[in-house]
Amino acid sequence: MNSHLETTKQALNRYAQHCLDACQQAKQILQEQADPSPIADMAREILVYAAHLAQFDHMLGEAYIACTGIADSLYEHPRLLLQLKQLALQIVEHGEEVEHQTFEVKDELRADIARLQANIQAADEGRWEDIQTGSMLRIDPVEWTRAYEDVVDQADREAYARLTDCPRGMGFCFAYWAEKRAALARHGIDWNSPQDMNPGVMFD
Repeated sequence: MNSHLETTKQALNRYAQHCLDACQQAKQILQEQADPSPIADMAREILVYAAHLAQFDHMLGEAYIACTGIADSLYEHPRLLLQLKQLALQIVEHGEEVEHQTFEVKDELRADIARLQANIQAADEGRWEDIQTGSMLRIDPVEWTRAYEDVVDQADREAYARLTDCPRGMGFCFAYWAEKRAALARHGIDWNSPQDMNPGVMFD
């Protein structure tokens, strides 16, 4: 899979730095309320680089940081997030073998993976009531479906293209949700925003 990637010390360090830069860029996108659609592509790229880095014992830390760093900024992509968590777990388990010690984070990763797998399966089977988000706020269970995951980035691009002159800050989320709902509808997805799902909650 990663045969096209280089194995020199300089190349490995370059890949690791590229991953760190991508993680920082993803955080900045979210902080600035910018179009989040590039984050998924960053995550897919990091999966390739991190898997390559994880083949070298001295790069396990960098590979783990890359996976978990981008995972923290990745939303509405449960299947992609699952891949990142699974790779992170593989890295931790290999790290335990190398370091001859147990890392507590392994249990947390296993719990995250089990929850993601259960929710994805429930969505695939239409068992909406079995989806557990672990959040006080309700989200539309359609966000766990493959159909949603496959089009949400394009919908976000379309929504943000119509919001170029809309100031970020208080109230932006309502304009964004309205445009996103319309864009998703054009792609055949009936989606309810956080405001729709949580009528008694105040959003800004």
